[in-house]
Amino acid sequence: MRQAQKGKRGVSLYSRWVNRPLGRVFAAAAASAGIGPNAVTAVSALATVAGLVVIGAVPATVASGVAASALLVVGFALDAADGQVARLTGASSRAGEWLDHVVDAGKMVGVHAAVLIGFTAGGRSGGAWMLLPLAYALVSVVLFSGLTLYALLAPRSSAAPPPSTLRAVLLLPADYGVLAVAFVLWGTPEVFVIVYAALLLATAGVTVLLTRKWFRSLSAPIDAVSPRTF
Repeated sequence: MRQAQKGKRGVSLYSRWVNRPLGRVFAAAAASAGIGPNAVTAVSALATVAGLVVIGAVPATVASGVAASALLVVGFALDAADGQVARLTGASSRAGEWLDHVVDAGKMVGVHAAVLIGFTAGGRSGGAWMLLPLAYALVSVVLFSGLTLYALLAPRSSAAPPPSTLRAVLLLPADYGVLAVAFVLWGTPEVFVIVYAALLLATAGVTVLLTRKWFRSLSAPIDAVSPRTF
């Protein structure tokens, strides 16, 4: 399993210390049971959808918040597990990579749509309440698509600098896993909305900095481009 892991560069401390290790447990179990990576992706999607249903359709309580958070965290860990299973078993494929990205794209929009529905169901349907999840969905889509396209277009290099702990800390607000954990506060809306808004602002800041960096990197002549980094 150690050899089936991705590099540490470009990921937050949550993904490095929590999501990938938890995904490793699921990946080992799936590989031992003969479950393929696409099936793991499907289970990840089901867990995530279940969490979104709790957010959007179940009254906001401490219990429902914990349940939603747990389901989203498990869904995210399974998202890390499918790639590990593919690398471990040699079952990597373009179709599997495509499926994984499609599910990720749906997740990025779905979580904020569920928040919007939950706000409305909870009687918080004023303008400011509605704008938060809409703005968060926009920022998330821009960040996800920017990262995905940069990974496809940036020149590859074998001489990448070592991972930075500071960068891993600064990327925490933009990590989907941190947002998933924040839903433990869903049952206390006054606290949740403050944390949600803070994560939105921080993610927007990270998105601006990264998109600027990616654009400048892609604008440089091929020979002058530094090693591919996020």
